[in-house]
Amino acid sequence: MNLQLLVPEGHLLESSLLDYQKAFGSQLSPSFYTDEKSAFEEIQKENFDLVAITDRLVYALQRQKLLAHLPIDKKLLPRVDHKFLYHYYDQSNHYCWPYGWTLLGIGFPKETGSKMYPTRWSELRSPLYTIDYPQDSLLKGLIIQSIDKTSLGKTSSFGGEKLVVQNKPTSPLPIRIDTISELLKTNEKEKKMIIYLPKEYSWITIFHWAIPRSAANIERIKESLLFLCSPQEQAAIISTNWLGAVSPDTYTMTPKYQRQSPLLYPPEAYLNQCRFFRIDDAYTDKKIRQPTG
Repeated sequence: MNLQLLVPEGHLLESSLLDYQKAFGSQLSPSFYTDEKSAFEEIQKENFDLVAITDRLVYALQRQKLLAHLPIDKKLLPRVDHKFLYHYYDQSNHYCWPYGWTLLGIGFPKETGSKMYPTRWSELRSPLYTIDYPQDSLLKGLIIQSIDKTSLGKTSSFGGEKLVVQNKPTSPLPIRIDTISELLKTNEKEKKMIIYLPKEYSWITIFHWAIPRSAANIERIKESLLFLCSPQEQAAIISTNWLGAVSPDTYTMTPKYQRQSPLLYPPEAYLNQCRFFRIDDAYTDKKIRQPTG
């Protein structure tokens, strides 16, 4: 019997599907999504056996009681760095298990020839810039909400030069906001953007495997979960998608140039300042807070 999976576009490789079929004699049949809202709707109406979802979707689905407990002894799963476990959306990790993560970054087109790009989130409200938002409508909405809640001073400093932001420029400079994962994938071939993290902090997204409540073939699901969480398979997924590793064993299996990237692995002091887009706060219209745990 085939297992039906729902995963973000690019997060399940053809090589992984073939490896699974050779090892177990059955198939993983994936469906792909690019938008978290559409993924939420698909999980509500379709019978998937296993889903790959963000921390935001874990909270939203569990709020509707649409996830089942993980049917596996966590000691059998690869060791995971504690900073990726036990967060607000699943404080005991009963419902999800992480496999990769990424931060929110900014892409500035090299073709403009300008060095006046924003270094802080608050500067994005300036008329100096036009913003190209992510394709994902949920993430786009959360970014806009977060930018609106930041304060913007009367002036911004770029390399010591003061720019008055009240005077709208004749030609605003375009920038792109998206996850570092998506920005790096876009930039991989043509290198058209300068990609960077804002100075003060970023927003984190953690991807997880989870099981919809409607799933029935539990023994086969356990088998596939152990397979997909193995360091080899995790490394294949995160390397291809420019994600950070959650497991030390997986980290060592990724390319050296990715392990050395400060966009994927910024200094610990910076990472400690990073935040979740808190969906529980979004539901109650409270201020977005930093992660705990």
